[in-house]
Amino acid sequence: MADKSDWSVEGFQFGTEKDATLAKGELLRIQNIESKLDYNNSQMVQAVYHKAIENRVFKTPVGYVFLKKLQKSLSESASFAEDIPDIPVSGVYSLRESANPTVERVKASQKKPKKKEKPPGEFFSRKTSILVNVALLLLVGIMFLISFTSANPNVLNYEQNIQNRYSRWEQELSDREAVIREKEKELLISE
Repeated sequence: MADKSDWSVEGFQFGTEKDATLAKGELLRIQNIESKLDYNNSQMVQAVYHKAIENRVFKTPVGYVFLKKLQKSLSESASFAEDIPDIPVSGVYSLRESANPTVERVKASQKKPKKKEKPPGEFFSRKTSILVNVALLLLVGIMFLISFTSANPNVLNYEQNIQNRYSRWEQELSDREAVIREKEKELLISE
């Protein structure tokens, strides 16, 4: 990371290295223009001034100072005093109430409540997840209730159902056997 003292250009201290580099580039352009510019020739000064404003060549305070110098030179000239356009400024300064960005962030966060955003990878909100889990738990409970009360054999009551079925068969067989023995006795006695 570059030293912040490198971010100073022509008496302006910039907040980022990118802005300082932009200002240094503008300074080189200004020096090139001034080496060829004749301030006594007001038509040349006017052409440079209008071209710089029209193309928005300068975006930093270093460039604005140069444009102001050209504007002043044109205003001192009697022939161009009435038709000098203003210097367009690309920055917005009205949003900034204090010089401390931390204070600005705190004020901004107090003004509007932030909408809760889901973290990446979260499909459902916590509330939705709880509701779905409760519904699934109720369904599982209902399934167990149906399984316990059902007459068909299932995992929970298959052993008892099979034992009941075999005991019924055994009882039926015992009853039939008793009936058959009685019939045999009647037939053997009658013969």
